Amino acid sequence: MKASRLLLTILCATAVFAIAIVVWQARTIRGLRAERAALRQDLGIALAAALDKAPASAADQSRQGQLELIKLRHENRQLEESLVDARAAQPTGVKGLIRSLLPSGAAGPMQFRPEWKGMEQGASNNYVAAIRAVNNATNEYVRFLSLTTAAKASFAVGRTEEARRFAEDAMILNDKYSRGSPEKANGDVVHDANLVLGRIAADEGRLEDAKRHLMAAGQTGGSPVLGSFGPNMGLAKDLLERGEQATVLKYFELCGKFWSYHQDKLDLWKKDVEAGRMPEFGGNLNY
Repeated sequence: MKASRLLLTILCATAVFAIAIVVWQARTIRGLRAERAALRQDLGIALAAALDKAPASAADQSRQGQLELIKLRHENRQLEESLVDARAAQPTGVKGLIRSLLPSGAAGPMQFRPEWKGMEQGASNNYVAAIRAVNNATNEYVRFLSLTTAAKASFAVGRTEEARRFAEDAMILNDKYSRGSPEKANGDVVHDANLVLGRIAADEGRLEDAKRHLMAAGQTGGSPVLGSFGPNMGLAKDLLERGEQATVLKYFELCGKFWSYHQDKLDLWKKDVEAGRMPEFGGNLNY
């Protein structure tokens, strides 16, 4: 009997020690990854600063081209890591237990936005496909066209900082390719990038910024997609929940200019808001 108890005690102690070792290793790896991420962020900042300088000679132009290539490879590596994180975002079994023991701030399960309740698998699939599209872009313009889809998909699964970066990059490139002309701007990018940045602002309590982004989203020149499926009402809903009815009504009015075939929906939503009700936005929360 004593021998059995001793054996059981040894086994329990061994199990506890093994778990402690695994947790320590996981925390060490997490710390190293954080340091690596910080170094890569510094690299990105240094590259951006170098690329801001106008080339003064042919040699400088060649060097700037090399820096552009390094920057693109750097961004692709970051996106590859995001894709790996997405695939491993729902841990189970022992892996899930170990991850639950890690310090807060460690990568964990996706945090889906409320409008995706019941459609979590679809949001996850959208995210993986969007990251892959950005990662596989063959040039800057192709990447530009995929950025807002990635921004919306990242925001949907709770990858806020990633969504912010995609949306901001999209707006910068939109200005570059349109040369600052609103008439030449990509209508989908104007709408979607402002939508994502506005929702992030609302989450962070920056209501004036959120309202500004909503107005900017409504001032899009439109597109075949927006003209058919209509605008996304996620930010409008966020602001209605915060008592910003007047701003949302102005947004409805702006949307009528590019979504004229569904003015009936806008009119119905307007009546709901004026009556103090939350409209049933349906699929327009997910487009």
